Amino acid sequence: MVDAKEYLRRKFKIQKAYALIAAPTIQLTEEEADKFITCIVDETAMKHYARVEKMSRQQKNIRHLGFGEGKILYPAGAFDESKYKKQWAHNRIQLQTQELRGAVAVFDSDLEDLPSGISPVEFTDTLMKTIVAPKIGNELEYAYWMGDTHAYNSWCDDDIESLWDGWRYIITRARISTDNYYNKVCGGSHLKYACRCESGAYCESAAEHPEGQFEMAGKIAEIQTAEPYNLEVKYGIMLKNMPSKYKAKGGLSEMVFLNSDLVTQDYLIALEKRGTNLGDRAITEGDITRYHKVPIVDCPLMPTDLGTDGVAPDFYGQIGGGEYTDCLLVPKNNLIIGMQKDIVIEPFRSPADRATYYFYTMRTCCAIENVNACVLTVCLEHTC
Repeated sequence: MVDAKEYLRRKFKIQKAYALIAAPTIQLTEEEADKFITCIVDETAMKHYARVEKMSRQQKNIRHLGFGEGKILYPAGAFDESKYKKQWAHNRIQLQTQELRGAVAVFDSDLEDLPSGISPVEFTDTLMKTIVAPKIGNELEYAYWMGDTHAYNSWCDDDIESLWDGWRYIITRARISTDNYYNKVCGGSHLKYACRCESGAYCESAAEHPEGQFEMAGKIAEIQTAEPYNLEVKYGIMLKNMPSKYKAKGGLSEMVFLNSDLVTQDYLIALEKRGTNLGDRAITEGDITRYHKVPIVDCPLMPTDLGTDGVAPDFYGQIGGGEYTDCLLVPKNNLIIGMQKDIVIEPFRSPADRATYYFYTMRTCCAIENVNACVLTVCLEHTC
């Protein structure tokens, strides 16, 4: 228990250490800002597969250059001035950070729970890691995935999801050349529908679709209901649809499947039902789940209540509209998180509340470097 005298001694030390009496606004140094950014990103499930661009300015451009259409080499006898390569293609991705603000209250009772003799540095570290960073990380990851500025999900003005177009929105709007996020150098994204299947013995009539690519609609892994009881895993079709140049460049181990943990469990349960050595290992081994060397990463914040939007083409991204979810196949570092280092923390002491309020301001955004290296399966069913 910390008495009033001890509390005031600690409080004075904290204020003195950070010059809060003379200058109540803390402008973090670059090193401190990096530490804060690291704390935030380390709380997200996608941290190992998203590249963090630490920005010193509000805006940053990433450009792709390519050759456009046509070829460069010709037989010498057929080569003339008309064959000179003069057309280039380019594509610009603009990172434009948006300002976010918030406040965290640290009550006197919170300080009383801290170990005796805690230093100001330890207090700040505790504040960032155990109070601020985990909550910010969860909110940011959800917004990076589901955000959109086009009222697709009717975000309110006080939702950070309304500030930028998230990764899901970008991928679903980058398929064809007329889409806003189509990459004019690399090409478009690849969208697959788990709720559609090609006409056949194991495709329910309601799910039959001329563009269906799966034998069975539904979950990430489905087993035939009659002999030979084959197993269809949609991860495999997604890998098949990933352009070969990306699989050859970094290898399958440099890619990742990102999906809800419920999707991963559906895959493991299907393996268990097979009664094979692979199924036994799925039960007994606690290693990272993989499919053909590609890690499967559980992302608990990926929504599992998505539904149809009723518009053609339907991207099945309406939150709360159903029981669908997504799965994304993407190379490491293709997803981008822009984090500006201009992070400000402003403390305010409220004797009436017996609390210290920490107001913080940050700027962040998200983007995708190459949408052509994204394969997204939507309207996946899952078992709770």
